[in-house]
Amino acid sequence: MNKNTQNPNRIALAIALVAVFAGAAHADDLRQVQVKYADLDVNTATGAKVLYQRINRAADQVCEYPEARNLAVLGKVKACTDHAVAAAVGAVNSPVLTALYEVKMGRTPVTQLVAAR
Repeated sequence: MNKNTQNPNRIALAIALVAVFAGAAHADDLRQVQVKYADLDVNTATGAKVLYQRINRAADQVCEYPEARNLAVLGKVKACTDHAVAAAVGAVNSPVLTALYEVKMGRTPVTQLVAAR
C-alpha cells in the first residue's frame, strides 16, 4: 500500500524535548510515539489525510509539556510539534502526504521556489 522505504508499517515521532526546551538532548529525555499506517494507502488523498491527522495527534502527545502556561513555553511546544510533524512527513516519503503537509503549512509550489533561492 505505501512506499515507505524505511518501515512500511509505522514511523516513530521522536523529539528530544530537552533540545527544544533546554538546548541539550539525553536519551532519557526522548519521547516516542509509534504511528502505524499499514492500513492506509498514503498515495491517495484520503489515506494521506488520515495519516496526517494521526501524525498531528502523535506530535501533540510527544510535545506535551504540562507547564506550558506562558507564551515562551507555548512557542517552544509549537516549535516541537511543527518539527515532529515535519520529520514524520519526511520519513513517510509520500508525495501525496508531503503535498498535503505543504498546503497545511500555507506553502504553494511558487512560494517553495522562492524560498529555495
